[in-house]
Amino acid sequence: MKKYTTSILLLLFAISVFSQEVVKNKEYYSEKSKRQRSGARVMLIGGAALIGTGFLIGDRKESSFDDAATGAVLGGVGMLLMIGSIPVFIASGKNKRKAASLSFNNMMTPQIKNSSMVYKPMPAVSLKINL
Repeated sequence: MKKYTTSILLLLFAISVFSQEVVKNKEYYSEKSKRQRSGARVMLIGGAALIGTGFLIGDRKESSFDDAATGAVLGGVGMLLMIGSIPVFIASGKNKRKAASLSFNNMMTPQIKNSSMVYKPMPAVSLKINL
């Protein structure tokens, strides 16, 4: 039993040591924004479809009380989906603004070389702040 516990702990330690962080650059935030926006659209359109389906099921002349209850449940779930899409749209907008403000470029920095000042390109992350 002790061997198994030691093996599992060693495996968990190795996973945490060798895992890498995601590089959060302009492309990362841009892709994240696109995925969130498409997910929010799916939630919005799916919610509208569920509300319409629930209305059609529950509002027929030959529908029973059970059909009306099913339609009300579908409409409620559709309403929750539509309301749930709002925070996803907001998060998508935030990530889109982050992607627009971050950029990776080469900046010319002064460096001393052989007793003289030269400008060499150095990779840098810049952040635009609109005032």
